[in-house]
Order: sequence, then C-alpha cells, then structure tokens
Amino acid sequence: MEQRQSDPPVTIDRANRLRSAMSVTVATGVLAVAAAAVLFGLLQWRSATTVPEAGFWYENGALTLPAGVAARLGGPLEPQEIAVIEATSRAGLERAFSGLRITITHNHHAFWRLVVRETLASRGRSPNAGESFELAPLGGAGAVSFLVLAIDGIEHAPPGASRRQIIEGIGRGIGRAAAHELAHQILGADMHDNGTDPNSYEYFTSDRASQYYGRLHWTTAWPFLQRKLGTR
Repeated sequence: MEQRQSDPPVTIDRANRLRSAMSVTVATGVLAVAAAAVLFGLLQWRSATTVPEAGFWYENGALTLPAGVAARLGGPLEPQEIAVIEATSRAGLERAFSGLRITITHNHHAFWRLVVRETLASRGRSPNAGESFELAPLGGAGAVSFLVLAIDGIEHAPPGASRRQIIEGIGRGIGRAAAHELAHQILGADMHDNGTDPNSYEYFTSDRASQYYGRLHWTTAWPFLQRKLGTR
C-alpha cells in the first residue's frame, strides 16, 4: 500500500498568502454588494423622478375609409378632418390619464406604445377594435383599429348629428380605445374589463354610443393606476 504524503506544513509565507487571498475575496464581495446597492438606489431615484412615457401615434395611411363607409359619412375624409380626428383622440387620451404621473408623447420607443392602424387581425368572427401586450420590465405595446372605431362612431351617431360632430366622435372613440388598451399594458392582470358600466373606460367593447358621444370615467382600474403611476 502506498504511503500518502502528508500536506506540507503551513509556513508563515503561505499563511500570509492565504490571508491576502481571503482579503481580496471579501473586498470583492463588499464592492459587489455596494455596487448593487448604488444601482438599486439609482433605479429607485430614476423611478421617483422620471415621469414615464406612453407613445401614441398614427400609422401612415391609417385614416382611410372604404368607399361604402365613406359614403355613409358623406364622402372621403378631408385633410383637415384627419387633423381633427388625430387632435381629438390625443386630447381624449391625455384627459383619461389626467392627474397621473404619465406623459403622452409621439415617441415610438416609449415605455408603453399604442399605434392606430387601419385594421387589425380579427378575433374569430368579431372585428378587432384593439389589442395590447404587457411586456413586463420592457413596458408594453398595442394597437387600435381606425376602421372598426370609425364604423362604430358613424353607426352610433345621434339622429341629426352633423358631419363635424361625427368626425369629433370618431376621434373621441379612438382616444378612449387607446386609454383602455394602455391601461391593459400598464396594469397587466390588475386591469379587468367591465361588463356592467358602458360609461366606463374599462367596458369590454367599443361598440356603444358612450364611447363616441358620452362621458366616460374610470371604475376599478383607477386605484391601481394611481398606485402604479402615482399622482401629480
């Protein structure tokens, strides 16, 4: 049987090298913890001082009506009417989040993003008015359909409504649909569609008169929005 060599005695020089290595390891660990604490503090400070952005914009050519729909409105949209729809929708979206720490911008790379497209892919047999995806730490992204909202805005116009009133109604409907979809992005599972109050932003469908011509309010989502975004 072979005789196992015993470990060499711990000399003073070797002991010093061991202590030095341990000191470096401890120092590295302390620095890593300190760096993590600084980074966490910077993130908290940035979160507390930076107002998050929600980007909202129209895709090129999105505000186009098929001939049959345009005929129901009294003719194709004029450039100034397109401008009214865009301005009205943006004002309505800003109003929906008024008082909260969030800024509505044109930034296509904002934390939350919502684009108006001409149409969206259908959900089964139903036309799709809006959709959103929560991307957790990366924010969220979504879209609304101009065509679906425009058709509903024309369909739900009160008797005797002027073309200008319908144009403004379509703009309001788009802005309110955008508010609903952005709330889904911001709140995720805490945003629940409302099936009982058609005058709420949380209502499950845009196919209703109040979406375009009434006054809307938040219900269950509002406390969660205040908690998530804070108030101004």
